[in-house]
Amino acid sequence: MIQYIIPSVSTTLKLERHCPICRRFGANIHSSIKYRQISDIKVTSVPQQRMKCPFCKNTWTVRSKGVADGRQRSDRLIAIGIVLYMFGLSYRAIEKFLPLLGCISSKSSIERDVADAGQKVKDLHVTAPRMKVRILGVDGTGAKMAGRNTGMLFFVDIDRQRLVCVKPIDEKDCAKVRRHVQNVMFLVGAEQLRTDELHVYDNIVPQGRHKICLAHWRKSKCKRAFELQRQLKAEGRGFEADDMRKLLELLKTEPRPPILPESVEKLVRRYINCHRGTLWKVNQLLQHIERTWGDVSSDAGDRTNNATERIIGLNYKIRAKTMRGFKALSKAVEHSYLSEYLQGAGGICDLRKVV
Repeated sequence: MIQYIIPSVSTTLKLERHCPICRRFGANIHSSIKYRQISDIKVTSVPQQRMKCPFCKNTWTVRSKGVADGRQRSDRLIAIGIVLYMFGLSYRAIEKFLPLLGCISSKSSIERDVADAGQKVKDLHVTAPRMKVRILGVDGTGAKMAGRNTGMLFFVDIDRQRLVCVKPIDEKDCAKVRRHVQNVMFLVGAEQLRTDELHVYDNIVPQGRHKICLAHWRKSKCKRAFELQRQLKAEGRGFEADDMRKLLELLKTEPRPPILPESVEKLVRRYINCHRGTLWKVNQLLQHIERTWGDVSSDAGDRTNNATERIIGLNYKIRAKTMRGFKALSKAVEHSYLSEYLQGAGGICDLRKVV
């Protein structure tokens, strides 16, 4: 359970006698206390008072905490709108819901509030001290924008299951992907890189430091072996189909052997000279398993890249599907940071820092 801390609205004034222009102390009261109407779930008006500096003759307004200069809505109401949006409501739905609390806000204002909060969270995330990451998970996803499609690259701390950063990069752009993966690996001091089987991630780090997600590797190999088993049965090759059945059992074996089992090596040698038809496909599958067996993660903890895929789903994909894509790539990136921020740290999320 996460405890959300939202801004409060003060109903009293704290006089500030330091001039904001010349910074001297000794300002005088320049007007009586006046009350300004605001939109909030608890407070309907807040006090404010004019002050004057006797040295530089400038005047300014002292306002109660919880309402920013020039705003009719309190910081508390803005925080509520942001949370409601991040919990799944649309801008228009929030606009219709807030009058039930005695407050008024337009969908355009709520959209601006979410965008501003996302930018502040991103700045906080980028400027925060870097924590050392043991295993860095990397995965990409498509980002549907208004009028065009692009890509986003997610970097995740596998052990802590927390977002490290998001980069607006398409996985098809090999040069950018490789450059940014190397930079992030260096910044967080990662010992290991965890990805899927895409060739774009090959040779980014020295051999042995790059591991393939076990779940992704096993799923793709089992699917291919099962398809070949059915195809061999249809062709009347019962012996070869039985080999594929045995291969499926070996692929699903737990605990998974860290080195290639001898039984798989025998299958490789059996089909190594097959170069036509279905048996050639079997040969290709077995050789690929032999080449990549040692590259698959055998970590004592999480051996998959599921933490990265889960964060992509929770922080981006679910919302992108419900709203049929974002209008701008920057909003999609900032939304991912804001969603991660709302998960809190130590069970607490302080919204006062971003409103």
